[in-house]
Amino acid sequence: MEPEFIVGAYASLPQGRPSQEMYYVLLGEKPWISGTEIPYPGDLADKDDRHWLATHLPKHWHANSVTAIPGTMQHVKKNPSFGLASPQGAGRRAAIGFFEDLRRAVADVAEIRGSQDIAYIELHSAPTRIAARERMAESLSLLKSWDWSGAQLVIEHCDRYIPGQAPEKGFLPLDDEIMLCKQLGIGLTINWGRSAVEGRSAQTALEQVQQAAAAGVLTGLMFSGAGPEETQYGYPWIDGHLPMNPDEPTSLMDATTIRQCVAAAKTQQPPLSYVGAKVCVPKDASLDERVQYLAHIHEAVGNG
Repeated sequence: MEPEFIVGAYASLPQGRPSQEMYYVLLGEKPWISGTEIPYPGDLADKDDRHWLATHLPKHWHANSVTAIPGTMQHVKKNPSFGLASPQGAGRRAAIGFFEDLRRAVADVAEIRGSQDIAYIELHSAPTRIAARERMAESLSLLKSWDWSGAQLVIEHCDRYIPGQAPEKGFLPLDDEIMLCKQLGIGLTINWGRSAVEGRSAQTALEQVQQAAAAGVLTGLMFSGAGPEETQYGYPWIDGHLPMNPDEPTSLMDATTIRQCVAAAKTQQPPLSYVGAKVCVPKDASLDERVQYLAHIHEAVGNG
């Protein structure tokens, strides 16, 4: 059984509601797309925006995921102890409250759509530098007991904290997260770019996919690019969702690296649940061009 293909449409979303509505219609016409990765808080935070999103996502998309990384990082910047893996009680409680709000938003979307179309909740082992595996286990045990309207919890791996290297996220090492997945019976998602940022290498992304697949915990695999040079998308080694090469010539993520990772992921039993693309695009890109940036990754995945 082939994994569902989802797109992180928010990274390539045009400005303005009319263009965004047209973009979702265009994406919904592509038979190879089964869902999108939705950022939280984003359009899920406000009741009116949540209703807009729930009614404009294509009705046949049933493999949507929610990533909590935008809100997590917003909170970490304000409060360095914030996170599910925080060794400080106040920081953990704040993160749990954040996920209570997310859970309610997911329930609202299910009610508005009349269908449980959010299949995965991607959460993260914040905070930066001080994350503790034991505290993450406690938080996950609590969150796993909640009603998520049919969605599965998955840990999305981000770059681990490495002394002497400026972190993008700086959370728990992959070894710890794999151990947590096995301990608690939940899955893990690898984002290609975040793994490459961690090791400053495309090889790191492949090795981490291989490691997660060998452990039997790999649920999702998302392809975002990364590279060592400054670009229109940001500074060197930014977690900036660069397009694949050659759409972005400085990106280390090309068709060969994508194929290698997909092949490694497909060695796992049980099989991978979803694979996808999440890339930024030039600000002046047309709607069709935005779709093509995603389609190029899908083509590489399909040949994997």
